Order: sequence, then structure tokens, then C-alpha cells
Amino acid sequence: MLSKEITESQQYIYNALKQCHLQKAFARLRMLSAQLQEWDADTKLNDLETSYRYMIQYLLDGIIDPKRTHVYNHLITATYHLTDVICDKLRVNCDMTLYYTTRKSHRIANKTLSQLYSALDNSVNELSLSELIHDNKSIIPKRKEVEHNAEDFFDKIWTNFPTHTDDYATLRDALQPHHLPESVSAMVVSAITLNIIHSFDETMIDILIDAYLHHDSPEVQIRALSGVLISVLHYHPRLHLYANLGNRLSLLHDNGQFNLDTRNILFQFIRSRDTEKISRKMTEEILPKMMKISPSLYKKIKEDDALNEIESLEQNPEWQELLEQTGVTDNLMELNELQMQGADVFMSTFAHLKGFSFFNSLANWLVPFVTNHSAVYDALGTEEWGKRFADILRSSGFLCNSDKYSFCLSLAHAPIEQRQMMASQFRTENAQMEEDAKAELYKKSRERESISNRYIQDLYRLIKLHPRRSEFLDIFSIPLNELLQIRNIFHITHEEKLLKSLGEYLFKNQYYNDAVQIFDILSHNNYTDSELFQKYAYCHQTLNNYHEALELYLKADLIKPNNVWTLRHIAICYRNLKKIDIALDYFIRANDIDPENLSINLNIGHCYLEQKMYDKALSYYYKVDYLDSKGTKARRPIAWCSFLAGKYEQAASWYQKILSATPTAPDYLNAAHVAWVRGNIREAINLYLQSIEADGNDIKRFTQNFEHDTQELIDAGIKQEDIPIILDQIVYQASEKKNN
Repeated sequence: MLSKEITESQQYIYNALKQCHLQKAFARLRMLSAQLQEWDADTKLNDLETSYRYMIQYLLDGIIDPKRTHVYNHLITATYHLTDVICDKLRVNCDMTLYYTTRKSHRIANKTLSQLYSALDNSVNELSLSELIHDNKSIIPKRKEVEHNAEDFFDKIWTNFPTHTDDYATLRDALQPHHLPESVSAMVVSAITLNIIHSFDETMIDILIDAYLHHDSPEVQIRALSGVLISVLHYHPRLHLYANLGNRLSLLHDNGQFNLDTRNILFQFIRSRDTEKISRKMTEEILPKMMKISPSLYKKIKEDDALNEIESLEQNPEWQELLEQTGVTDNLMELNELQMQGADVFMSTFAHLKGFSFFNSLANWLVPFVTNHSAVYDALGTEEWGKRFADILRSSGFLCNSDKYSFCLSLAHAPIEQRQMMASQFRTENAQMEEDAKAELYKKSRERESISNRYIQDLYRLIKLHPRRSEFLDIFSIPLNELLQIRNIFHITHEEKLLKSLGEYLFKNQYYNDAVQIFDILSHNNYTDSELFQKYAYCHQTLNNYHEALELYLKADLIKPNNVWTLRHIAICYRNLKKIDIALDYFIRANDIDPENLSINLNIGHCYLEQKMYDKALSYYYKVDYLDSKGTKARRPIAWCSFLAGKYEQAASWYQKILSATPTAPDYLNAAHVAWVRGNIREAINLYLQSIEADGNDIKRFTQNFEHDTQELIDAGIKQEDIPIILDQIVYQASEKKNN
């Protein structure tokens, strides 16, 4: 049986169980069990189905069973588990994903979890002894042995299924405070999280909750809670079946630290959706601009200065001027602001530095950055500058753990002079970041937030950059509406303070579809917040939901009447709904309050134009032209309105101004209409050809735009029968010009 067929059957059974169709689930599971040909699996399936049939019979006989719900839920959860076990056994011999190839690795295949833990524990103790007696010769080999054993333990935890009672005891012991180094305990927690993502395990989640509550390391605690939340997010449709787990989560509701940590983790999850957008900005906007200015920059700097005084670049006013001219300064300031808010701005920078052999081990994608890791030691050596650089890197809150290792590993291949220069630059930048952050990031109150941000970014790199990433569940693709409806954390996701922060974040970053969901929840308890209804309405407006937007804008107007911004957007909605008379009334109301607002006056002109009241439209367009210091906003409306009003000489004069500036394809098209109506047919054809050329020689698009204006040409006196003839001539000439 192929792995794809197994996955499809497993998903079919999941969907049947989700809809409480146990008979369908049993039928498909029996087909899988027949493929497995194991007596134990068949027996368990028969027992489950027999129990279900007895339950049905009791129901038909009218027997009152107070434990029916409990029994029914147990049948469903047991069927989930049996499905996972059977599918797992079927996959072992045919699935070549990283999960199964790792499980069959000779390093862990024939060893129990307890044996691997013992080996790890022994190596940790031996390393501690070497460090205690300052046996420098053995410290590095012992440290590498610990790392090697920690990776094996990680892989075994991740691929350990089904998990037995002894395994649970081993994991609980491993996560006791001070039993293992903090970095190793953190890896254990991450491995448990990956294990749960692969196959649901209530006891594993329980172990993570214990680690969050009882371990003394904030790193371990935050990772454990992240694992719990990821499990809740992934499996939320079935969590109601597990009463004990639900009770444990409910007991955490009164824990203020739990609520704060959960908010931070959830917010970072949501914030992660900005990562790809920021990466595109880096690769498509900022870096190309930097590449363009590089030749100009280095022509202005002597070679000796560049070599001897790297920091002189920061002081050079000519360089700063070049940056401002290209817009790089604004981009960098925007990225810096995002960085201070916790956004992941380094994804694109380090995406290409995950090819080192260090990342061949899955565990190393999630290992906390420690300065005594052998990879750091091998990369930076024993010189004092290397130790200082590692310490600076460790304390930096602006790089995730994975990127810190990438940074170190990249330095290993650079000449010593370049290493020192990069270290010096990073030290300067990091110090500036710390100063900008006013040391808040490292205050006790922000330490846990920093840990959660770094860890979620580590997970993001694993899911998005790992060579076998297609084999991992993309936990970052969970829709926001699902996240908000998870009842186990409902009290947190629906907390007003969080919702307001989340709504502002989504609104500011233009995630209007998601922001609508947040503002909808907030609007039920904030009846007098006009700004909330304005933003709620604006989101709907950008999504072209004009009816919904209008209703909300009208509420905002009731709460806070005569707000120009609100009135203007009410008018825009009415205009898009083709209710021009009402739109005009609102624009005029807004104009009475702010008579010199160019946008309002333009829109009043547009409304009169759509009503074919050309003289009134022109009066407002002229007002805009008078008020506009640049004198460009009203040129096109005046020219076109003059044409429609039959004032062809006036229209021609305005189009002459437009064409002498920065004309577009529609400008040439409209100017050609004016020339034709004035009897200058050859001039008109020449302008039509320029319109085609300005639009990338797209004759088809030109033809559509031309035909769209047919009625205006007829109203202006052009004979209807002449229009297709002239259009054919234009196409002839354009085609010939294009072919030549």
C-alpha cells in the first residue's frame, strides 16, 4: 500500500470521527487493518465496534446510561489512536520521509528511549566532572559527545510512536529541573512538540504542561507552553473529547503568567505572517536599491579610507544623501520599527545560510544558542575576539537561535581580518539596537517575550527552510478565525486588550480580512467607539463590501457626527453603490466643514460629472486646480469634462498641458478623441498610436478601451459608421509598426 493511499485513508477516518460517523470510520479502518494483517489490531478494532454496537442497542432499548457520553468519547479517542497505530505500522516499510528514515537510523533504531537517556545523562555527568577539575583536553570531546547523544535523544523522542508508559516516565525524569543542561532540556521539549504534531498524544501534552509549570528555566517553560499551544491549535476539533486535558488547561486560566505568556506566543504566531512580506521587501526593494547605489557610493570613497575606516561610511554625508535619494533610508527605518516590535526581519538575510552540515541534524534547527557549543568553538576559535563576539551574539535579542548559529558558521569560512571586521560591526549595531530599545528587551518583564519571539522564529525557519520542509505540517498556516474560536484558550484570545492590540496590528499591516474578524468581536462590547467602527468599516470598504462598510460608517457617524473623514467615506460607499444623489449630499456636508479639502471637491465634481451636470462639475474642478499648489490633480478631470460638455477647444488646451508633462496611455487616447471631434483625424490617429505604444503595444487592450468610449464619440458628433473604419486603420498601422 502506498504512503499516499495510507494518508488519504487516515484523513478520511479523521473526518468521519470529527463528524461522529463511527460506522464509516470502522469500515475504512477495517480495510487498513486487513492490509496490516496483525491479529492484535483486528482484535482491538473488533472490541471497539462491538462496544459501539452494544451502546447503540442500549439506546434503542431505552436504557438510561449516565456514562454514555463518556463511553462514546472514549470510543472516538480510542479509534483515533488505533488509526494512528495501524497507519504508522503500514508506513514503516513504504514511507521514505525524514520521520521514518530517522526512526530506522542505526543510531537509534535498536535502542530504547531509556537507554539513550542514560547515555546522555552519563555524558553530561562526565562533562561536568571534566569542567570541575579543569581537564581542558577532555572538555571539547566530552562536549561533542553530549551534543551527539542529545541529538540521538531528540530524534528518538520525535519518532517514538506509540509511546509506552516507561517512555513517559523517562521524559518526565529528563525534564526535572537541573537533571540536564538548560539547552538540552529545551531540545527535549521541542522534540516532544514535534512528536505531538506527528501523532496526537494527551500524555505528551500533559508532560509539556508540567514542564511549563515546574521547570525553573524560562527557555524551557516558554518552549513547553509553545508546544502546548501548537498542539491545541492543531488538534482543537478533538480536544473536547479529552476531559482531563481540558480541565488542566482550565486550571491555568487563573495563572496570570500563563495568560501573559500565551498572549506573547499567539501574537508572535500571528506576526510571523509578516515574515515573507518583509523578506520580499528586502530582496525585491531594499537590496536591489543598495546594489544600484554601490558603484556611486564607492566612487566617492577612497580605497584607503574604505579599508582603514569602515565606520567612516556611516559618517559620510554624501552616502546618506544617496540613501535618501533612493528611498533606502525610509525602507531601513521601516524595518527597524518592525524589528523593535518583534517582527522577523532577518529571514531573507540568513535563509541561504542553512546549508551548513550543522543543520543536517534536525535537532540543531531548534537548539538554543550557547557559546560553549562545539560548532561555535570550531567557528570562532579560542581567541579573545571570538569569545567576546559569541557573548555579544548570545545576549542579542534581535536574532533567533538558528540565525546566530548561521552567523557563526559563516564566519568560519571568512579570513581572520574579515571576521574581526564583521564582529566589530555587529558589536556596534547590536549596541545601537540595545540603546534604541532602552534596555527594555532584557528587563525581566520582557525576557520571556524575547524567548518566545526567538523560538517561534526558529520554528518558522524549520517549517519554511528545511530541505524536507514539505514533509512537515505548516503550523503557521492555521487561519486566524480558527485560532480565535479555540475554546480552551477562548478567555485569552477574546480578551479585549489583546484583541485591540491584534486588531491594530492587522489593520496597520493591511490584513483587512483578518482585522474584520477582530473588529467584529470588539464591536459587540464597544458601542460608543467611533474610531473602532471607522476602522471596521474601512476594512470592509477595502474588501469591496460596500453595504457592510456603509452600515458601519453610519454607526460611526451617529456616535460622532460631522466627522469629515467619516462623511467622505460614507459618500464613497454610496457612490460605489451607484447612489450618486445620496453620495453627493454627504460630500457636500463634508465640504461645508472642510471647504478646501481637494479630495472632497474632486469627488463632488465626479458626482456632478456622473449626473452629466458638466458646468457644476467644472466649477469644482477649477476650484481644485486653484487650491492645488502643484496644479495637476484637476487637469485630467477638467480636460475630460470639457470634452463631454462640448467645449472642445478648451479640452484640447488642457490635453496639450497634460501631454507635455508625463502622459499615460489613457491621456493619449482621450486627446485623440478631442482631436478627432475637432476634425484633425490624422493627428487623432497619431495620438491613438502613441496610446498603444505607451501601453506596451497591447492592441487588444487598446481596442477594448477605444470601444468603451464609442458612445461619447457618437454624442460628440462622430458618425457611428466611421468609428469601426478608423479603428481598423489604427490597428493596421499599429500592427505594421509593431512588426517593423
